[in-house]
Amino acid sequence: MSMHIEEERRMAIRMPEIRKKELRSKLTAAEQNELNKMLTIKMERYPNSKEQQYAENVRLNAIKNMTFKDVTRKESLFQKLFKQENLKEYRIQILDEEEDFATYTFHFTLGLEIRQLMEDVGLGLDWPNMLPVDDAMCYTDPLDEEDKEWFEAFPDPAWCFSKLQEAQELEGKAATHGEEMVSVIQWLKTHWENGYQIYADIDPMEDDEWD
Repeated sequence: MSMHIEEERRMAIRMPEIRKKELRSKLTAAEQNELNKMLTIKMERYPNSKEQQYAENVRLNAIKNMTFKDVTRKESLFQKLFKQENLKEYRIQILDEEEDFATYTFHFTLGLEIRQLMEDVGLGLDWPNMLPVDDAMCYTDPLDEEDKEWFEAFPDPAWCFSKLQEAQELEGKAATHGEEMVSVIQWLKTHWENGYQIYADIDPMEDDEWD
């Protein structure tokens, strides 16, 4: 039983890591083999796991006019007495919630197709730098120092837009995938052109979804 639990814990960490990488670049043979093994285990325990693994949503979040507010709590007496570190905490503030934030949601499988499209038009090396990816990363949640640094490292929207503009046959190849692909590419171009920083958030899969 303990090995079973440990295996579940390991997969709970590795599955999101591999999914995040897979959305931005191709997996290595070893990573693909690891993913296949985890999916096989999930399929044996939960018959619908493979379908759920590739049908959960990816949400693109576009933000501009973003600032960080330090909301770190005042150091408590207990922390002072026992010399415990008072960890920093931040909140993202947006100038205008309606104008400065937008989202676009699609299935995980389409996210993989977008990555493949970027590779097909010569952006395979740039795409991982163009689109930061995380899971369960909501900009309204409290951020620690590492989270704040992650947001601060977002690429320049003008650079991202220029890369799409330079990509040969992007629109034509997007059209072969269907209307939704064309819509996503246009959404990305429009928001990058207008100064939005964009990241992808993979919706987390709750434990009870495997039941």
